[in-house]
Amino acid sequence: MNEKGVRLAVFFVLGMIMGSVFVSIYIGRQIDHLTQENEILLRQQEQLQDELNHLKESMGEREKEVVSSIETHIAITGGSLTRLEENAVILAIDKQVQQWLEPLKGQEVKKLNHLLIPQIIDNRTVEVAGTSYRLSVKLVVSGPELVFYLEAKMEKGARPVDARGQA
Repeated sequence: MNEKGVRLAVFFVLGMIMGSVFVSIYIGRQIDHLTQENEILLRQQEQLQDELNHLKESMGEREKEVVSSIETHIAITGGSLTRLEENAVILAIDKQVQQWLEPLKGQEVKKLNHLLIPQIIDNRTVEVAGTSYRLSVKLVVSGPELVFYLEAKMEKGARPVDARGQA
């Protein structure tokens, strides 16, 4: 083979390698996004299954309104996170809040102490991937579906950490 043919072969192989690197980066981002979306959908499925189970349990008690589901709306403040990191933090905080509020499911709405419900969450700290977030309750809508509007503020001195726990 002559020198020109060798150069062409080298550039061809180099182009293939660079192309595969760029394709890997592009697909990696898509996989991260789809993995997070899958986690969100699995969490929603768990919540809907819980809601369905509680509704089935309360079918016999038609005149009594019972808490069948708990919904949270979380706003992150006090730090600059990427959209992916923010969604991961919201998902982790939502999971913790749902655990704290699980005992309320199945209880009669009229028998709940509505003044104490926000105290379950208010001023609590949740640690996600090494960063602490202080929760504050902005609004609670009471009924068969409890709806919580929360603010999660990144604690001072805490540094932003990505979704994999790396600084």
